[in-house]
Amino acid sequence: MSSYADALLEFYNGEVGGEALYSTLLGSARNHDEVLKWSTLLQLETETKAWLRAPMVAHGVSIVEQAEEREKAVALARMIKSLAWNDLMQQMRDVLSNEIVPKYQTQVDAARERGKEDEVAVCVFMVEHEKAQAEFARRELAGASLDESLAPVVKFLKYQIRR
Repeated sequence: MSSYADALLEFYNGEVGGEALYSTLLGSARNHDEVLKWSTLLQLETETKAWLRAPMVAHGVSIVEQAEEREKAVALARMIKSLAWNDLMQQMRDVLSNEIVPKYQTQVDAARERGKEDEVAVCVFMVEHEKAQAEFARRELAGASLDESLAPVVKFLKYQIRR
């Protein structure tokens, strides 16, 4: 069982990497809709990263961003940016649903074992945050409208990207 501090660091590093990934993909957007989609996903990562800082500092976890996390994400984005949109969405959905969400769910389970409801709440939020991105990708694959696709992500935003 990992510690809550480990979970917070894992979440934070994920947001740092997600921010770099979406920012790089935003730079390769092929049309205005893609700009809005990548911008909204980037905003989600930025806001969540900032939100995580308070519990991290409270638990003695460093909020210094590691350059390696950004570099790995940028390298990945460069590898996948030329894929067709549906291929990008398929990969996004699969990685989030099959790897990230289950990994983060183990942090929820560990927090529940520790009996710390404040920790559980943060961990559950992070699982839901990742599920929202997977749902975005699923809706994109189903041919949903721009607003329908972004709806699961937008509900997490304080500062929504507008057209």
